[in-house]
Amino acid sequence: MYETQTVALIAFLALIAGLAAGAWLVNKLSPSHQSRKALESHIQKLQRQQQDYQEQVNQHFNQTAELLNQMTESYRDVHNHLAKSAGELTSHGISPLQSLPEDRPVIQGEPLARPAEQPLDYAPRSPGYKGALDESYGLDKSNKKPEETVTAPSGL
Repeated sequence: MYETQTVALIAFLALIAGLAAGAWLVNKLSPSHQSRKALESHIQKLQRQQQDYQEQVNQHFNQTAELLNQMTESYRDVHNHLAKSAGELTSHGISPLQSLPEDRPVIQGEPLARPAEQPLDYAPRSPGYKGALDESYGLDKSNKKPEETVTAPSGL
């Protein structure tokens, strides 16, 4: 009926197909594959949570900055109102309060007289004098006491 070679070839191909299908099933159903998928989904979930948190922090600080700007403008308006009223309502017309300009912040730092420089990594000294890093700096050798000698205890 069938030739032996044909039967052997069909059996061999069925064996190869069965091994491939079995290996694929073992790989898909194995605990390590499932735990890896679970870890990947957990990591993706944590990344989404982290991104959401960062967005919330950014929104918080943006809103806080906006509210502080509004509060500063309100304080400036109150201060200017008091300064104007004090000037108008005092008997001599001079007020100790001065109105603040609208176009600049209430607190403004004074410019530095000279630009900032990085600190020197050495101690400067005047010519002809020993610098602060010299070994004998600040020591008066004329009042130096003789060094005491230390002796080891003799019972050891």
